Amino acid sequence: MRKVLTILCLATIVILAACSKSKSTPEPATGATFQFKSLTATDTVIQVNGITSIAANATGDGLTYVWTSSYGQPVSKGSSAEWTVCHVGKFSISCQVTDKYDHSETKSVIVRSHN
Repeated sequence: MRKVLTILCLATIVILAACSKSKSTPEPATGATFQFKSLTATDTVIQVNGITSIAANATGDGLTYVWTSSYGQPVSKGSSAEWTVCHVGKFSISCQVTDKYDHSETKSVIVRSHN
């Protein structure tokens, strides 16, 4: 009797797991318009303490933008950001765009600074 009960419990767990929907997989029919087309900087070579503007070109429903960089923090204004650096180097600025259906894509641009 104990073996039968164990088998039934395991079968129930397998069936429930197979029927559950993964939250990390977006619905293919929803968000079909999501597309992260480009990420561009007005200047990819700037002087130390200079400022460059970066723009994300994306389409979709309920877009959100998360900006990061390999040094410092871009000052974001939705689909655009401004960035500066106080020393010489090569830096990556990235933007992750996500729509309300959890489709997401990240693009990066490289900016170099000099004296």
